[in-house]
Amino acid sequence: MQTFNFKDYLILVRLPNLFTLPSNVLVGYFMVSSMTMTSYVQILLLVTTSILLYCVGLILNDLCDYSIDKKERPDRPLASGKVSRRAAIGLVVTFSTLALALSFIINITTFVISSILLITIFGYDKILKKTRAGPFTIGAARVMNVLLGASVDFGNIGSYPQFIILTFVLSMTFVYVSLIGFISRYEVHGFPKDSKLLLIPAIVAAIIFLIVLLSFAGLFKYESLIMLVFFSFIMGITFYKFQKNDSVGIQRMVKNMIMSIIVLDSTFLSGIVGIEIGLVLMVLLAPLLILARKMYMT
Repeated sequence: MQTFNFKDYLILVRLPNLFTLPSNVLVGYFMVSSMTMTSYVQILLLVTTSILLYCVGLILNDLCDYSIDKKERPDRPLASGKVSRRAAIGLVVTFSTLALALSFIINITTFVISSILLITIFGYDKILKKTRAGPFTIGAARVMNVLLGASVDFGNIGSYPQFIILTFVLSMTFVYVSLIGFISRYEVHGFPKDSKLLLIPAIVAAIIFLIVLLSFAGLFKYESLIMLVFFSFIMGITFYKFQKNDSVGIQRMVKNMIMSIIVLDSTFLSGIVGIEIGLVLMVLLAPLLILARKMYMT
């Protein structure tokens, strides 16, 4: 008889990764709204919806990769038999239903974005993951996570500068997360010999440069540059220690880049609202760093 161990389910949904989701939602939220008495309830519902949908994606990913994981990652909860496939399917159905129900409570726009995000998740795990579109689909999913936060009131994006900022944040989120998706494809076997790896730090450097540019153009508060220094430092260390064909090194790079989603979002929030909100967001790094030592993220 299979014994129930709650930790196995936390490993299945990659618990440390879940702490990168509220920052996406909050960036979107603060682009269209300010804190009021109803904000806390809205944010709680949005973050819960986001986490549930992300869990659906991760569980479904392991369900689709079951036969591969039996060979390459036999220690994972499904591959090892610690969590049954029947239980995993039950969680996918339950979490999907709850996410859509919570999003409908907020408003119809949130429900529509959640539905599109759910379709994207299923499309990625079932079809697109093994195609060239895979990394870009992951990036698109994170973009929709930001839009989930902004869905509370898209009507507040009335000025041209606001539209520019929203477009910029969504674009940078898409590029950065797509890059993580691309790198993660090689975490088991390493990069091919002909890979143009200099493109990876070059893309990150371009993101950093564009944030600096927007700050000096007056579209972001200068406070964003303080958080950007921290983001740049982490990226610099990550790329400096990277080894081309070392699968462990690639996994470490992916882990650092996933963690840095919070730092990048803190940079955006510091530029949009102020560094006090950006610093509050950085609190999410503490539980992530602690849990990352005990559970895998990739």
